[in-house]
Amino acid sequence: MDTNEGRVYFALDGDDFDPDELTKFLGIEPTSIRRKGSKVLGKIPKMNSWELSTDHIINDYIDVFEMSTEIVNKLKPKKDLILQVKEQFNVLPRFEVVLWFAMNEEHSTPAIGFEVETVEFLGEIGAFVDIDTYKH
Repeated sequence: MDTNEGRVYFALDGDDFDPDELTKFLGIEPTSIRRKGSKVLGKIPKMNSWELSTDHIINDYIDVFEMSTEIVNKLKPKKDLILQVKEQFNVLPRFEVVLWFAMNEEHSTPAIGFEVETVEFLGEIGAFVDIDTYKH
């Protein structure tokens, strides 16, 4: 690939919850769900997962600030429900950034960072941040 790619997503992960029940509780349709033990893209997940993702962006310039804000703005109105979900469904909130860097020197690398509001929100709900980077 000759350009950068990326996406940002929020996930709720746990061993023993039904992602469909979590969807009903939150009132947000996830981008995807994974069920423990069912094969997905050649892999078998070790836990259940409920995910809300940005689009997969393919562009010379990837702005993690902007993509993170997009996800958090969707989640902020559901903050109290997310806190309830953590206890009721025994799930762990995860904020994931996935980036593929072009090896073309003419392209800039993605802008990686988070607005203050994003950091505050993630702290309030007890989410951890994971950033995965790959080279094309």
